[in-house]
Amino acid sequence: MIRQMLFALGLALAGQTHAAWTLGPVRELGSLGGSAKAWERDATQGDRRVRISGVTFSERQATFQVIDNPPSARVSLGEALKNAGAVAGINGSYFHPDFTPLGLTISQGKTIHGYEKAKLLSGILLVQKSRIELIRATSQGSASHDQAIQAGPWLVEKGTPIASLNALKLARRSVIITDGKGNWGIVAFSAASLADTAAILARPGFAGAWSVRDSLNLDGGSSTALVAFENGRTVINIPSFGSVRNYLAIVPR
Repeated sequence: MIRQMLFALGLALAGQTHAAWTLGPVRELGSLGGSAKAWERDATQGDRRVRISGVTFSERQATFQVIDNPPSARVSLGEALKNAGAVAGINGSYFHPDFTPLGLTISQGKTIHGYEKAKLLSGILLVQKSRIELIRATSQGSASHDQAIQAGPWLVEKGTPIASLNALKLARRSVIITDGKGNWGIVAFSAASLADTAAILARPGFAGAWSVRDSLNLDGGSSTALVAFENGRTVINIPSFGSVRNYLAIVPR
């Protein structure tokens, strides 16, 4: 009898673990410059709840800009965005303890750090004057671009969550998303595993008007930061717990 009860309990827990995430309604927080929209929503799975904050835009009206933040001239995300004329931004990619960037980093046409081959750094965001791409990290990463940032792991590809992502470690997450049709976004998650994050991102209509085709993870955890402005008024302010080496900003065209 006890064995049967334990078996039933195990099935119940397994079912709860693998239950689909449910997305709550989108709450619009502000209309930013360059067609960008700031919003938030919750995702639930049983008793679990994850808060999601995002900014989405069309590449026809805005673009990404990588902002370098070296130790010798370090500023907060909000200050960096205002200096760049940006309407929103998020923390960038990984860095060494001495704040040397990890992976390809190009800001305003200047290469801050070169391409690196590493399992973690599985994707690259590439930005040219009229085009934004999210590609798998290959030798293409060494090509000339206006802006580039190498990060990872890859979370969603062609609408499907990547298999074998860590499902145990909970941390704040920061990601890049696109529908593959010219719509882009930056998103911050409250505590979630990488597997949770990918599963939530892959839900239909994740970004409200559109669904995520591809998504790349940025340097989350204590580095996670997201700020958005509507006519100078702060509508999203998620501060990092420490300094970071670079930021990814949304700038109107």
